[in-house]
Amino acid sequence: MDDPEVVAALRPFARAATQLLAVLTEPDPFRLHGRAIGAVANIDGVDPKYLPRLGALPSDLTHRVAALIPLLVASTGVDRRSLGLAGEALVVCAEADTLELRVRVLAAVLYDRDVNAASVGGGEDGQTAWLLAELAEANRRHGRVTVRALAVTAQRLGDLLATIDGRARPIIGGRLVLWRLRSRARRWIREQSAVRWDPRGRKS
Repeated sequence: MDDPEVVAALRPFARAATQLLAVLTEPDPFRLHGRAIGAVANIDGVDPKYLPRLGALPSDLTHRVAALIPLLVASTGVDRRSLGLAGEALVVCAEADTLELRVRVLAAVLYDRDVNAASVGGGEDGQTAWLLAELAEANRRHGRVTVRALAVTAQRLGDLLATIDGRARPIIGGRLVLWRLRSRARRWIREQSAVRWDPRGRKS
């Protein structure tokens, strides 16, 4: 897969990640506090036994993602590898504050590539909308993000990343791996801060 193809996959991911990270950084992302467990379980389509832990997630993003992935897999049956891929990339994404920087840091940290993050063609809007369709529908119907909607969205994000070359390695997951990726992302961003980026693909 060449760099433009990598960028074509990472741009919709990075755009969708903005909304997903906004949910993940809320104190109560599923708005479970103060709600009857049975009613939430029926709406969210999950076993009630998981809801207390889903309502008491760590506040730090890295720890939250590490705790959330196995809970989403167990409670909804989504693919663990896809969620692992999405979780790694979301932690990396969270360190950047613009779309282009998110694409570049994802390419650098996860795929060891230095890419031009500019849009490479059409279809990006539609792909981003599809990635976020479950979140949008949950908000429309229930006024909040449901557990299943977040799980399906994360799986879609992970499935998108799985199309990129070089992701065949096993996904170990866990807080330590996510912490290391976050550290690499921060270091890469610091190193780039003194480099002026030419949109035509040259550094100076």
